[in-house]
Amino acid sequence: MMGRTHMAIGFLVGLLVLPFVQPDNSLLFVFLVTFASLWPDVDHENSKINRLLPITRWIPRVFVHRGFFHSVFPALILYGVFWYFGLAWIGLPLALGYLTHLASDCLTRLGCNLLHPVSTFRIQGFVWTDGLVEFALFGVVVVLDVVVGVMRFF
Repeated sequence: MMGRTHMAIGFLVGLLVLPFVQPDNSLLFVFLVTFASLWPDVDHENSKINRLLPITRWIPRVFVHRGFFHSVFPALILYGVFWYFGLAWIGLPLALGYLTHLASDCLTRLGCNLLHPVSTFRIQGFVWTDGLVEFALFGVVVVLDVVVGVMRFF
């Protein structure tokens, strides 16, 4: 999926999870989920995250796209590191956003191997990246973002 779709879905998930985690700062929580929803694509040369953070542009030269960074392990490591340092309140939204990206990529034709490199099992869907179905999904999610956002914050 495209970065805009990942961000829209991440934003929606952040809003929907708020009542269950009740963070001290709801806006920061939603921002972190949304931002982290871009992170798995750090292994793709032209990704939005590599345009936002040029320091990460070396990663696609070392890692294959939809390999290790598209598995659950980076999200677990990310959460574990923040938890270890007493910052689970940051690790949770980052891991949630990361996993949201993986879940949405499982809907695409290329799919995701959530246990790479341990397994070769791949979950694949029917959505073509940057295709009509993704565009429609993006539109629906943006409408839901607005509706749920208004309900949560106003």
